[in-house]
Amino acid sequence: MDSFFKMVDVQTVLFIYMAVGFFCRKKGIFNDAARDKLTDFVVLITLPCMIFESFHMEFSLESLKQGGVAVLIATVMAAAALLLITAGCGRSNAPPASASSAAPSVSAPITEPIVESSEDTAPTVQKDEAAAKPQNSRRLDDSRIIPLYSERFTYTDPYGIEDTYFYEVPQIDDDTEDAKHINAIIDYRYGYLVERALDARSRNDFIDTSYIIWVSNWNGPVLSLQITSSDTMFNHDVGSYHYNFATGQELTNLDLLEYMGYTDSAKTLNALQRAAAQNFDVYCGGNDPECTAMLYKMRAQSLSELDNVFTYYSVFPHFANGFVVTVPMYTSAGAGMYWTDVQVDPNKRQASGQVLHGQDEWFTCDVTATGEVTVRALTDYVTTDGAVTYQTMKEWYELGDQTEFTVSGCYSNYIKMLMTSVGQDYAPYVFLLTEDGNVEYIDVISGAQCGTMANGGPLYGINEIVKFEIGTAYDPDFEAEYTTVYAVSRDNEKFNLVEAIHNADPMGLPNLIGSYVSDYTGTWFEICEDQPNFYIGEYRNETLEPATWDSGITYLGMDDRGWICGISLYRMDLGRAQRETVAMMPTDYGGFYVRHIGGESLLNLPKDESVWFQMTDE
Repeated sequence: MDSFFKMVDVQTVLFIYMAVGFFCRKKGIFNDAARDKLTDFVVLITLPCMIFESFHMEFSLESLKQGGVAVLIATVMAAAALLLITAGCGRSNAPPASASSAAPSVSAPITEPIVESSEDTAPTVQKDEAAAKPQNSRRLDDSRIIPLYSERFTYTDPYGIEDTYFYEVPQIDDDTEDAKHINAIIDYRYGYLVERALDARSRNDFIDTSYIIWVSNWNGPVLSLQITSSDTMFNHDVGSYHYNFATGQELTNLDLLEYMGYTDSAKTLNALQRAAAQNFDVYCGGNDPECTAMLYKMRAQSLSELDNVFTYYSVFPHFANGFVVTVPMYTSAGAGMYWTDVQVDPNKRQASGQVLHGQDEWFTCDVTATGEVTVRALTDYVTTDGAVTYQTMKEWYELGDQTEFTVSGCYSNYIKMLMTSVGQDYAPYVFLLTEDGNVEYIDVISGAQCGTMANGGPLYGINEIVKFEIGTAYDPDFEAEYTTVYAVSRDNEKFNLVEAIHNADPMGLPNLIGSYVSDYTGTWFEICEDQPNFYIGEYRNETLEPATWDSGITYLGMDDRGWICGISLYRMDLGRAQRETVAMMPTDYGGFYVRHIGGESLLNLPKDESVWFQMTDE
């Protein structure tokens, strides 16, 4: 009986533990997370140890009988404990603390589509039946998402091509006006595609929508629902919808970001621009260097209007930190644009963390640990012989009065810098090496002339760079050598960066050559075949009236506003040069959106407003 009483002692201790747990659960001392961890400890640690310890005894008939009695008593006590646990530690109605505690749920093509219910699992129903039988559960999980359509079938089109089509279109299970509004939008946007596909199947016609799927994410009471449709040409349409079950209100993208703690819109937008630029550069980095000018057009288009993230684009919370934005990326293939997911985390360090410094005779360049790039003029510098001051150099090169410049368009993480003059004259450039092994540049003199500096953008096709070297190259056109910088790759391949910059100039694209007019401003400009000639003037009664015979345009770089360009115009009547800095956003339909940035107004552009210039047939 000694063994029996020992067993009773152990069971009594366990019973006391359960009673303490019951009391703590009732008083709110233990929450769901604590309960789960204690359960794991008992099941995975304590119980196995007790089992192994119980094996330490001599085996006999008497011990076998005692064991049978122990099993009986343990069964009774376990049943009693189960009743206590059921009464005191039942399922909590509290929402999950964070969306990061579990991965989002994703709809997927399955043989027999189903939807989870709070009671049991039942087959999906069609649109009308789902609307008539809403779920009764008040849980904050995917049981609050019901199917509007759940279709899967194999179909052979009129060309004899067999394919499988599947459509999962969700609805929010709530009776508020905002929930009904979201459901109506989903029905209009995606339900229409399903109905059209079913109609095409019934008529033995072509089906243009391959699939529709959805994914959910819960952040407390806030549901984020992302729906993606794809046509047979692999073009995606992505929409996201946010709903707060606690308040019964629909959330905009801006509301969701504020709910997630991203209240600084400027910081959030900057993080998105950096992420989008880096995504584009990684995707296009391996292209032929001769394609760089064309890629600059697509990069500028991809960076434009990203502030629509707050109103239009799909925003979806990430598993742990940040969020995912589905943005348009432009490409020369297919439809010319594709929607791609870009992961954004505004709280993450947005730079390499390295502090960089470069200097030549008249300028310095600094990169901060947070990625800001600044160029400054050394206004106190005087040559060693005392013959040339900054004022003298300023007059020679027709520099503006501004002496400190924040460089726009710096979206990468920089680890090395070289600042030096290239060519046969004084032409300082800044070369930046990124973490990805790509090269970017800044045209210092042109920027100082225009009063604006911008990052020239990556030199595509020049990859896996590890260092810079100053050297010389031969120009066969002028039959002379000039100073240049070589980018040296991991395989010791060398790239002439002066030549690469010349070839990358997007203003030399053949499809841009022509005249551009604006009825709004009454001005025109012309991009000529023999670059860098650039003519501007008045546009009256459909007549182009040149303002001068000597003008030019210089590409400085790009940011979210477009190509940053400096326009120079020598006025014979004034005896001096005029300069204007503009942002030029190229389009795929024969024109530019042009915005005034700084300098004198040569194109009669309004402040803070983009103006459309249409290419003419002349």
